[in-house]
Amino acid sequence: MPADVKRQIANTLLQLLEKKSLEKITVKELVALCGISRQTFYYHFEDVLDVVDWWTRQGAQQLMEESMHTDDPRKALRLFVDYTTEHRRTLQHILASRWREQMERRLVQVFTTYLQDMLHRAHPNLAMSPADEEAFLTFYTCGISGLLVEQDLRTDAEKETMVNQLYWLLFQNPWGHILHS
Repeated sequence: MPADVKRQIANTLLQLLEKKSLEKITVKELVALCGISRQTFYYHFEDVLDVVDWWTRQGAQQLMEESMHTDDPRKALRLFVDYTTEHRRTLQHILASRWREQMERRLVQVFTTYLQDMLHRAHPNLAMSPADEEAFLTFYTCGISGLLVEQDLRTDAEKETMVNQLYWLLFQNPWGHILHS
């Protein structure tokens, strides 16, 4: 039951984020729309930002599990493209808030985990110092996260183009060949 209440609160927050900025959403509004008491809200979350954090962690976990279960990097990249496209307005409202830095860190963290796993699967004995690996992953994850959030992809063709561009950046360009096994 608690996960259902948490999910209900998060889904209500997402609906509100389609219409207005994060700063304008209050606990009072959330509890009224959910039909729960303030006490129930505070049993599950500290504040509205905690709801955002829970939602991002849940989404990140699901995205990571799905992407790790595919051997085709293009399919995994499509999962990331579809997720950011589906939640574009929500992400934009969160990134336009005072919590932008925390949200950006979360997005980078998710993609870093994915790329790190991909790197280690493709090259289990790669001789790369931890500092070099961190620089490599930071460079790619910041760039790719930025591309995913900034692009307004409306059609399947545009999404597929983005998948192909990301694939090229990660696997076919002179610097990204390290990920290709």
